[in-house]
Amino acid sequence: MVVYIRKTKVPNKDDYLIYLVEGYRDRDNKVKQRIIKSYGYLSDLEANDPNILSKLKDDAQERTLKQTQESEEIIFLNLNEKRDGSQCLLNYGYIFLEAIYNKLNVPSLIKDYSLNERFKYDLNEILKLLVFSRALNPESKQKTFKQKSKYFFELTDFSQDDVYRSLDHLTALKDELMVHLNKEMMNQGLRDVSLVFYDVTNYYFESVNYDGFKERGVSKENKETAIIQMGLFIDNNGIPITYELFPGNTNDLSTMRPILEKVKKHFNLGKITIVADKGNNSKSNLSFIDAYGDHYIISQRIRNRGNVYADIVLDEEGYTYNKDQSFKFKLVSFDKEIADEAGNKTTLKEHLMCFWSKDEEDYQRAKRGLLDDKIEKYINTPALLNASNSFGIKKYFKKIKIDKKTGEVLKGKDTYVFNKEKYERDLALDGYYTIVTNNLSLNPLDIMNHYRKLSKIEESFKITKSDLEGRPIYVWTKPHIEGHFLTCYLALMLYRLLQLKLNQKYPIHQIKESLNQMNAIMFEQGLYLLTETNEIYDELEKIFDFKMNYKKIKIEYLKTILNKVKNS
Repeated sequence: MVVYIRKTKVPNKDDYLIYLVEGYRDRDNKVKQRIIKSYGYLSDLEANDPNILSKLKDDAQERTLKQTQESEEIIFLNLNEKRDGSQCLLNYGYIFLEAIYNKLNVPSLIKDYSLNERFKYDLNEILKLLVFSRALNPESKQKTFKQKSKYFFELTDFSQDDVYRSLDHLTALKDELMVHLNKEMMNQGLRDVSLVFYDVTNYYFESVNYDGFKERGVSKENKETAIIQMGLFIDNNGIPITYELFPGNTNDLSTMRPILEKVKKHFNLGKITIVADKGNNSKSNLSFIDAYGDHYIISQRIRNRGNVYADIVLDEEGYTYNKDQSFKFKLVSFDKEIADEAGNKTTLKEHLMCFWSKDEEDYQRAKRGLLDDKIEKYINTPALLNASNSFGIKKYFKKIKIDKKTGEVLKGKDTYVFNKEKYERDLALDGYYTIVTNNLSLNPLDIMNHYRKLSKIEESFKITKSDLEGRPIYVWTKPHIEGHFLTCYLALMLYRLLQLKLNQKYPIHQIKESLNQMNAIMFEQGLYLLTETNEIYDELEKIFDFKMNYKKIKIEYLKTILNKVKNS
């Protein structure tokens, strides 16, 4: 049985009658209601207590809870009853994701969009299915559709084809949805843009077909198939801000600017500090950020930039060491001349943060392996280099025409000469890193600590690829690919916001595991058994203010709790 408050409109009067109502099942297992108590007119009740309606609803919920706790359920076993395939586990862990989804007012945005379209299906229902399934049990769109009954969803009727059609509309809605979500999070105090992180990764397909979007590129997972690029901005809480997809052959350096233009135009984040790695460090990107009045903290390559940076880094003057001499750093003022597309020159005033770590040096030396032995082999037999693809070797040899007897350069057979100076310079730079910033007020340790937080976005990519199984990609058209990644993005965002509610105590894979453990199975008509849960579930009960730690529960009460959580 479930007890609830009913509001009944009074005819020809701007008022309501308030009743306490009990829902129950009769002998034929049909749902019935009966009035337990009449409280009178809402206007009279609120005249004495403006919060009376909320209090009465809380009291009704407590009555339901008490009846559930006190009731003795008598289960009659029918030993002749056979399995009919209907006793499947139903997941209710998704409800915490739906609570955040609803709090962000996504359904209202989808509803407004749908008013301009003539759908034969509910786009919001399909989006919920795709996002929550991606978060909890990622599968292909086809399998997701077939398994939609495993959740306590009350889904409207739609077909598998409708699921694929919806991806086109979700793609069309993407930019508006990004702006909407950011606005909601800003209004609800969920955004922390004291630091904004940017990085690029790519996702692969099983197919080797190229079409201008799915393209051959440098796969971060060493795949030979087609890939696409994704540029992603996240905030200091690790919550995504927005993203863009690019053809697989797009250079990382060219991805930041178009996304940042959208962010500055539509997202109203104010002045921001962008943290990124050396793959996004170009004069064009840095001048673009600086022109907006924003700050950047971006790592910078030392090697292959000539001797100017290397000489600054290797100059011992100005370094500060720690106690055991295993770490040192210094900050150097640096003027960088920038020329825009029209050829106009400006100067960026920067601080170059140089630091060295013994651990990093040991790591880089070990990574080189037995490089000295390999180099000695090629010095003695240069012809071997023609057949070699050994990484880190050829760059130390210069191909010239030389007389081996006299050492004279002449027109003749090609040979290789070892560039000892370059090799020794690279060895000397082992363990050194540099970070550049235009925020001249930051001290060295702040620069370094801010940059280290870039691992948050690397973790986000890892979650999208592993926990959310964003790749390989099994849809083929560009709109369907973009729709697929929108569901991945939303799933990541909901998890990050749930992490925030849990005070960042648990990694996403543990939260996912916990939500997947929240299952119910029908044991008797109207009665469900609940599976065992863990400490994350216990914390969610406190956060969302409900109690459901029972072994068995009536369907009415279960639905009451789920409705309370998703609308909290």
